[in-house]
Amino acid sequence: MSKKMKILILCSLLLNVLLIGIFIGHASHRMGRGHFMKRHLPEFAMKLPEDKKTLFSDTMKKVHLENREIHKKIQETRERALKILTAPEFDETAYQVHVDEVHQLRGMMMQRLAEAAKELAEHFNQEERKALAEHLRHPPRFSTGEGRRHHFGPPPHKLP
Repeated sequence: MSKKMKILILCSLLLNVLLIGIFIGHASHRMGRGHFMKRHLPEFAMKLPEDKKTLFSDTMKKVHLENREIHKKIQETRERALKILTAPEFDETAYQVHVDEVHQLRGMMMQRLAEAAKELAEHFNQEERKALAEHLRHPPRFSTGEGRRHHFGPPPHKLP
């Protein structure tokens, strides 16, 4: 093979690797943390009047932003619990404290979502509330990893 042909093949390979890198980088940015804000509205919300569509979108963005810190705390607490779980000496009490904290933080997130649903329900008619309830029953999965189910099972039931 001639020297020119070798250089041409090498340049082609380098350009292909660069193109693949750009494609992967672009795809990863689309799936980044800001993706929630850029997502399309759910199908039911697209059918709402413009003012209610804006109210729904703004309310969900607000809940998402308010829950972002709690979500971060959940991840940190979960990691600490998993470190305790995998430590040479298992500390059951410390592990349970962290698991309980994760459940409490998740409860806070759900409470904020419930408050947002109540706020929306005050402005929606019955059909719109039914559609909202169905949306809440089957929320969309996020490509940011939030849709993955990392948890410690259902919260413990308290006896009366």
